Amino acid sequence: MGSAVPALNPDLAFGSGLQRAGVCRALLALVDAGDSWTMTGPAPSSRLAPSRPADPDTRTMLAACWAVWEGSSTLSLHELLRLSPPRLEAVGELLAAIARGPAAIDAWLQRYPPAQDSPPSRAQRKAAAAGRSKRTR
Repeated sequence: MGSAVPALNPDLAFGSGLQRAGVCRALLALVDAGDSWTMTGPAPSSRLAPSRPADPDTRTMLAACWAVWEGSSTLSLHELLRLSPPRLEAVGELLAAIARGPAAIDAWLQRYPPAQDSPPSRAQRKAAAAGRSKRTR
């Protein structure tokens, strides 16, 4: 058998904070909750648990975004497996892209485009390019 390939640190898989935010926006667009994330990070509404989401996948996709953004989550594999088939496929393809790095994530973003919003300010772009925004969660 071949030698083991070292695991890629998920923090290094993303080319920038903008790319990481784009992934979150794309995941949330799949559940019509794209306004919960901005081009530079979580929107204030993302910190509030939806009282009763119309779509049962909304909470799971939001938890997946927090895992992407902060690198940790209480989201279980069981919860991911309960996603509707098209959303589960998108998350599965994202996990494979994360294993391959920024170029593969860009290709994933082409397949699953993020929700559109207004462009970030110069200060927001600079903060996002440097990585994640301050953790306030």
